[in-house]
Amino acid sequence: MSTNSGPNRILSAPDSHKIAEGLFLSAVTHWEEFCQALLVLDIATQAGGKLRKEVRAFRTTNAPQRLAELLVTHIDHPNGFHDWSDFLRVCARADAFLPSGHRFAPPPPAPPATQPAQKTALATAVVDDLVMFKRIRNAIAHKTDKAWESFMSLARGAPFNLQPAQRKGITPGRFLVSQQWSGSVAIHHALTTLETASKTLVP
Repeated sequence: MSTNSGPNRILSAPDSHKIAEGLFLSAVTHWEEFCQALLVLDIATQAGGKLRKEVRAFRTTNAPQRLAELLVTHIDHPNGFHDWSDFLRVCARADAFLPSGHRFAPPPPAPPATQPAQKTALATAVVDDLVMFKRIRNAIAHKTDKAWESFMSLARGAPFNLQPAQRKGITPGRFLVSQQWSGSVAIHHALTTLETASKTLVP
């Protein structure tokens, strides 16, 4: 995409920015759907989970799946809606419904350590990136002052540290195609991180 954008090329800069926003939003949305699908599947199938412990017999083949979906979509948040973009909350829900050692849980500590090196199955740096992805996603999907200020705060802060002149005219799409993030272009880093996270949960 970047090689085909610019003066005298197929895509203008605004075109590439919009395409980057679309790709990013699609990738993050699929990640959220992926986490939800995995949690529903595990609740429906794992014998040690709460659903299988409390319900001994099902009348229909798809009953475990339907009940698991009802469990994870039940409104239990003060905001009155489910937010699958918060990975720590997904892990907390997994802890509530699944036996220990589930796919979202941290790996066992390596001796001589007695505590896991991370809070979830994903490395702490990846979880931190997911939080920042959410802020970029919200700036694309929600045209609100709160979402925009959160995005601009991200651009001003580490590791980007964009100065006022650099933030002039910035959009999420322009940010994604122009900024370096952990040694690669931001959009590439985001897509690679989500792919790696998915393979961690489903090796």
